[in-house]
Amino acid sequence: MINESELAAMLELSHSRMKEFMSVAAVRHYKKHDLIVQQGVTCDWLGYVSEGAIRTYCITDDGADVSFLLQVNGDFFGDYESFISGKPSDFRLEAMLDTEALVFNKAGLQQLIDRDLFWLHFSKKTADIVFLDAKRRIKELLFYSPEQRYHNLLQKSPEVIQKIPQKYISSYLGITPQSLSRIRKRITN
Repeated sequence: MINESELAAMLELSHSRMKEFMSVAAVRHYKKHDLIVQQGVTCDWLGYVSEGAIRTYCITDDGADVSFLLQVNGDFFGDYESFISGKPSDFRLEAMLDTEALVFNKAGLQQLIDRDLFWLHFSKKTADIVFLDAKRRIKELLFYSPEQRYHNLLQKSPEVIQKIPQKYISSYLGITPQSLSRIRKRITN
């Protein structure tokens, strides 16, 4: 169940503002393996994972499946580049577990902004959160060891990570499943 007070606190929204936001948002339920966004289709919405996990990935020209992002409880998801540019997505988004999310589209957000400039601040805050998540991801890939990246992922959401297949976690970490297995073994010993 969407925890409106938790989301309102994170987004710095009052109770009345949260109700206003909910008027243009929708709760969505995705089953494990549901394809949420198809590569080549415009993503004109963003979502917030209340419970579950969503993988953002692409299939390369040589057929490799590469995980780019893994969003879990409390994360925003969607193809933000497609959202702001209106261009087709380069990625696919798939539910890795049964997932509940709050989804809002660009047109609904624009309606709120047209009525009250407060929502322009909200839009910026959302953009800031998405930007900082992307920066964190780049920083981890460039400067952290695979073991540290795994440890960070495990700290963020251990109960979810244990339910996702190793091949997707290893792809997200930029390592082979065998390397991930060795890291897990070192951590548990």
